[in-house]
Amino acid sequence: MKGILKFAFVACLAVVAGSASAKAQTVVLDGLGSSGLFLELGLGANSSAGTLHAACVWSENTNTAIATDTSLSTTTPGIDKGSAFVAWTKGSDGTCATAGNIYAYESTDSVVGNRCLYNSNLAGGSKCSISYATAPTAPVGLILTGGVANCGTTGECPLPASVVSALDSSTQLVNFAGTDIRPEDAKFATTRALTNCGTVVGSSTQYLGLGYAAGSHILTGVANSTSFFNVLDFTLPAVFVTPVGATPIIVAVNDASGTGLRSFSTIGSQALANFLDGTSSVTGQVSSPTGTGSGVTVFIREPLSGTYNTMEFNAPNRVGTLNGTFATSQDVGLNQPAAQVNCTLTKANSATWPIPAPAPGAALTSTVLKNPLDFTTPGTGGTGSRIRAIGTGQELSSVVGNTSNSLGYGFWSAANFAGFSAVSTTAKYYSVDGIDPLGASGTIPTTSAQLANVSLTTTADGKYPIWSMLRLVNVGTTQNANVAALSSAAQAFSVAAHPDFVPLTNMLVVRSHFAPPAQTLTAADGSGSTAFGTNAATACTLPENGGDVGGVVIGLKTNSLSQSPLTVSDNSFCTSTNVTGQTGHRR
Repeated sequence: MKGILKFAFVACLAVVAGSASAKAQTVVLDGLGSSGLFLELGLGANSSAGTLHAACVWSENTNTAIATDTSLSTTTPGIDKGSAFVAWTKGSDGTCATAGNIYAYESTDSVVGNRCLYNSNLAGGSKCSISYATAPTAPVGLILTGGVANCGTTGECPLPASVVSALDSSTQLVNFAGTDIRPEDAKFATTRALTNCGTVVGSSTQYLGLGYAAGSHILTGVANSTSFFNVLDFTLPAVFVTPVGATPIIVAVNDASGTGLRSFSTIGSQALANFLDGTSSVTGQVSSPTGTGSGVTVFIREPLSGTYNTMEFNAPNRVGTLNGTFATSQDVGLNQPAAQVNCTLTKANSATWPIPAPAPGAALTSTVLKNPLDFTTPGTGGTGSRIRAIGTGQELSSVVGNTSNSLGYGFWSAANFAGFSAVSTTAKYYSVDGIDPLGASGTIPTTSAQLANVSLTTTADGKYPIWSMLRLVNVGTTQNANVAALSSAAQAFSVAAHPDFVPLTNMLVVRSHFAPPAQTLTAADGSGSTAFGTNAATACTLPENGGDVGGVVIGLKTNSLSQSPLTVSDNSFCTSTNVTGQTGHRR
């Protein structure tokens, strides 16, 4: 997820030469990925209560942190820019002018984080790295707000040149990623993007390819912006996934009149799917498929976003059948209206739907129709539109900037939704299927008082339908101890401050895991992890594996939270049947 508060979190290593007593600088963590954890990771690394306790922090929001991926081309590499932060412990002189341990994170997106991590650790040599400007900007206070005068306590600090040098070393590898979807789900999103447009991904599934070429860009449709997203492949290696917590996706609307989108308080999953796939186009269709009203502008994230995939497989592309409910898409769906399918070949101009696959090794026969995605959606009483936005920041700021019945979505965090303070009288969020994700009755929390009352209980018990687990990933079969420490510190900080996510020990549910189409693996639930504390399904003992985006919700120890077609808790299932848990079930 690129966007509002894109984040980087740096642990720098620079050797202090010429002094036998000098303390060496060490880049402990150098990562990138989802913005959903940006603030808590930074605060967790800085916290005096945590084991990392990096008292010195710097942050920037001018996209000077750059991830460069040369896996496809060294002459035209994939470039992903983002906001970032670096945290470091004080050096040998006891000040923030020098460094001991360094922790860094660039805010990009989940799929970018996964891809760059794996391409940085290839057996044949690194193909992805993160660089920081040699003349760093002044700190902007994304993590600590006390000002430079309070560097090392409540404020941020200038970034020492030695820290930049350590991070930019040619031998420095990316060693962790932040993600709001499983690595297997990130791989499936990439496979789908690169599959012939409208062609089935895998064998006999409802999921259709998007028709992008490797090395191409997914472009923004937002006016006066040149933002884009790189389409690059990767090979999924052995990884260790450290869960951090869970957070919901919030559906936000903006309507200055008060008589359009703002007149509703809840939207059903099918109605939401209809707006996302272009079936519905006017305000009255929030409550009725035959409703009338003013046109709605819907902002659609890029299909390699973790946010997009969490929305995609929990709303429009839920399991369905041809000509039935769901089984549709924000881009290319089995039941999507032909005029809204973003392919050069659709069910309107092809004798076969889905589109047959081209011969192995042959060029794509069906490609992206509109790049950027920009469709009009005619309706009774008004004409709406669907427009591509790149990154969380652009998605949500586009809703903020369009007061004429706009709709968008993003993972909840105080930072992500801070911009809605400017439109507090015209914007709101929807409950979905009658379930409130924040406990704020539609008011988007932006003030300290409002944030203090945020409740994520409907994510903790899985009743709210659109949520995902936030995770940190490292390459290899064993957990990186520093990644584990960072996860713990972030969870502790989230509990102590405002709740941007549900810490693991408060989660009562998980999602069923599965083997995504076109991948070969043995799906395991992994809910027996001690990370869930007293709520853990202790009888489920195998490691977590497989995708889970859009998986059916399973109660860890309480069967009343297990959703159809699952009827028992994971602990009960594992006790009597199989230690892998209830796998293979998608919503």
